[in-house]
Amino acid sequence: MNRTQKLKLNSSVSLLARIVTIISGLILPRLILSNYGAETHGLTSSIGQFLSIITFLDMGVGVVVRSALYRPLAKKDDKKVSAVLSAAKTYFRKIAYILIIYILILIIFYPLVIDSNKDYLSTALLIIAMSISYFGQYYFGIVNEMLLSANQQDYVQLSSEIVVIILNLLVSIFLIHQGATIEVVKLGSGLIYLLRPLFLSYYVKKNFNIDYDIEVEDDPLPQKWNGVGQHVAYSINSSADVIVLTLFSTLGNISVYSVYNMIVSAIKMLIASLTTGIQSFFGNLYASDEIDLLNNYFDRIEWIVHTAVVYLYGMTAVLINSFVQFYTTGVENISYEAPLFSLLLVLASSVYSMRTPYNSLVLSAGHFRETQASSFIEAGLNIIISVMLVNQLGLVGIAIGTFVSMAYRTLYLVLYLSRNIIFRPVKKFIKHIVVDFISFSSILIIGILISNIYTITIIIDWVIVAVILGVISLILLSVINLLFYKETMISAVRSVFKRN
Repeated sequence: MNRTQKLKLNSSVSLLARIVTIISGLILPRLILSNYGAETHGLTSSIGQFLSIITFLDMGVGVVVRSALYRPLAKKDDKKVSAVLSAAKTYFRKIAYILIIYILILIIFYPLVIDSNKDYLSTALLIIAMSISYFGQYYFGIVNEMLLSANQQDYVQLSSEIVVIILNLLVSIFLIHQGATIEVVKLGSGLIYLLRPLFLSYYVKKNFNIDYDIEVEDDPLPQKWNGVGQHVAYSINSSADVIVLTLFSTLGNISVYSVYNMIVSAIKMLIASLTTGIQSFFGNLYASDEIDLLNNYFDRIEWIVHTAVVYLYGMTAVLINSFVQFYTTGVENISYEAPLFSLLLVLASSVYSMRTPYNSLVLSAGHFRETQASSFIEAGLNIIISVMLVNQLGLVGIAIGTFVSMAYRTLYLVLYLSRNIIFRPVKKFIKHIVVDFISFSSILIIGILISNIYTITIIIDWVIVAVILGVISLILLSVINLLFYKETMISAVRSVFKRN
């Protein structure tokens, strides 16, 4: 397969993987809510966010490694590939001890901080059970994942991910229906997720000629600490909302946040599936010095991302509140009605998804050191604004902090890309934002009109409204983009359906 065919295959398998993930992500939290209660749901969500810092196993070095692999893979330089992977493997072994210590600290102190009806031992056991999943997923298979991703073979790891997610869903449903405790359910998940890194290790050994014992003279990853810095900032930023709520609010608010965030995260994953493999795709073009072709492809991918973001998040903004009310039916003592919070959260997530092509190209070019400071500013803005506003505005304050920080970083990446890598005029981005605003506002207006005409009382009403809104919004976006992006739209659609 050529690189364009790989990009399409990666995107297709990624879309399937995200759909499976979304379905699983809708079923399991609902089962936890209905069988264990809102507090346990909030507790598992909070622990999950704290454990997500275990992605420090990657420490941002994963992105640096992939960037370092693009050129040797393009030139089929097995010696250089082995040197990069050997250095990465050595690095991950060193930080593993630090991460184990972090989990132990969490086990000791988290049960003392959290306001929960669960006793100390139960909470500690839940952390241990959930940490197995994170540790196995983000560490043991990480080097193999980086190699496959850099070689535009995301479809291999994504296929294994689909299998593991389905197995986890089936086993979790079985355990819950058997009356197992939440600790046992999460332990079962952790053990299942260990299967995936074992498979990836077998696949890489069978299909690649990697010498991990190769002697490395010069450091093949000179920017790894800059990658670490960016990843630390990203991990802090992505966990900031729930951490601030854990420290300054209640488990009930965490549960409300988690339900709404589950939905926008599902949309975020759908957008990400459309762009799976573009970082390695951009990296291959950049490493081959095909800058004109890179600009050409970037225009199309940029248009696809912006259009998909407006379409999916616009519909989400209209439908999310009524969906949450159906989803949380039967859950007592907590109100899940939060329209302003949901709108701000949708906007923040849409801005994050919108920056995917800009961020991917910056990382593909290996500009980690140059863009490091902005990642820390983004995390700082999120934390400072959220802490300042959470007591007065609650969840709305959290969403404002997230939106402002996401908007800052997105604008920064657009400007940096324009001035340092492919030198695109910023007015192209401004035009996209204007069109996005027109399109998004139009979807909201249409959604309000449909909701006034068609009252939602049962779930089938919600489905009908969603279908009507989806069809009308698609037609509307097609007309708007034909007016503003006719050539790019036609070119992008043709490239999607071309075989090569």
